[in-house]
Amino acid sequence: MFNELALKIEEHLAKGSNFAIAQVIDRIAPSSGKVGDKAIILDTGELIGWIGGGCVRGIVIKEAITVIKTKRYRRIRISPEGGTRETPTYKEYVMSCQSRGTLEVLIEPVIAQPELIVVGKSNIARKLSTLGTAADFRVSVLANNMDPQMFPTAHHVSEKVEFEGFKNLSNTCIIVTTQGENDELSVKKALQTTAKYVGFVASAKKAEDIKVYLNKEGISKSRIDALRSPVGLDINAKLAGEVAISILAEVVNYFRNGNTEESVPISESKEPTAKAEISAADLKFAEEFYINPVCNVPVSKSNPKHIVEFEGEQVYFCCDGCKVSFEKNPHQYMNKTS
Repeated sequence: MFNELALKIEEHLAKGSNFAIAQVIDRIAPSSGKVGDKAIILDTGELIGWIGGGCVRGIVIKEAITVIKTKRYRRIRISPEGGTRETPTYKEYVMSCQSRGTLEVLIEPVIAQPELIVVGKSNIARKLSTLGTAADFRVSVLANNMDPQMFPTAHHVSEKVEFEGFKNLSNTCIIVTTQGENDELSVKKALQTTAKYVGFVASAKKAEDIKVYLNKEGISKSRIDALRSPVGLDINAKLAGEVAISILAEVVNYFRNGNTEESVPISESKEPTAKAEISAADLKFAEEFYINPVCNVPVSKSNPKHIVEFEGEQVYFCCDGCKVSFEKNPHQYMNKTS
């Protein structure tokens, strides 16, 4: 099992995926999960490995998804007596499974190496590329008609400002530093991606002019408001290298402390549609999992412990205890989740 998990971890790191590692760190028998058991959980809710079945599995999936989004570890305790204690890094749950054992599980996030896309061939762009690589970012540079030798440390260089080749931008920051060369079009293309962080190197006046242009081009208000311009921490930077340092410092701060929200909706209309607000991971999760109305944890629709039909709806359960509680008063639980 360990070798299988090691291979899966390597595979998802290579893909640039975010996931969590869960490990059983304490146990009071009886429970199917044993100390040392571990699993990885993807942001879609898929669990690979073993940390226990029934309600334990669902609780760990639920908490792991939160851990991935917040990038903060969490320890959970699942016991028959339950509890109400909760902190940003600890939470107690009731063990509703019939085994009635107790488990403590540590869940840690594994966040893929961040990517930095620099648009432009200005002196600031060159400095930012070099600094980004030194800070272990995967750096790509896009600029029209530029000499690739200008960016010797970049991982990828393209002579066109096009983003179609980038498949996963969940951990990507885009910095547009075109310095007057196709500024408007470059910023527009950057905002049409799913990248949550887009910065534009410009004065406050130039930034306002760009936002007027973007509005006329049909970019949604929420997306325009998300544009960071002027970009970079205020360190009174003057030289190109100093400006690059200020930008990279803001990017690092965002990646480590601020990138905890859902994907920014993208739409060419003035306002995003409801469909656009749902990320691909959320859609996949909704298709594969059902929120158990008794314990409020996800249950795999393909492998539930029980399925009960209630008023034409299939209700999925992770364990015998939840099914029994539901059947005693189904309206109580369905009304709670409506």
